[in-house]
Amino acid sequence: MVMEDVTGDIIADYMEEMLAWNADVATWNSVTDLRLHVGDVSPAAIRRMGAVLGEARRGRAGGRAAVVSHNTGVRFLLNLARLFIGGHDLRAFADMSAAYAWAAGWQAGDGDLPAEIAVAGWGCVAA
Repeated sequence: MVMEDVTGDIIADYMEEMLAWNADVATWNSVTDLRLHVGDVSPAAIRRMGAVLGEARRGRAGGRAAVVSHNTGVRFLLNLARLFIGGHDLRAFADMSAAYAWAAGWQAGDGDLPAEIAVAGWGCVAA
């Protein structure tokens, strides 16, 4: 867990560390909560993330990656990231429950959120 301003290099370092531990992580679905963070993610860092993920995927399909943020600039960064991070479905969300439902492959409004999420106060998935 990163508790400071997030930079692209911090994210890329963390990805390298995780993928060195288990390359299969590159194929997993994920939700990244950036609602409390402000930082700088450069195109060079995004290219680095794409290279690291591509090497770890080894031709396998990537997963769904949901980024939760109140910063509207995240949508631009994800569009840029799509150029360098192939094989993944990248989407931005403002709502954690909607991001989790999408990453898990659920339809919005199913009401099938796990108990631990309902208990965390995430409530119903917004349509």
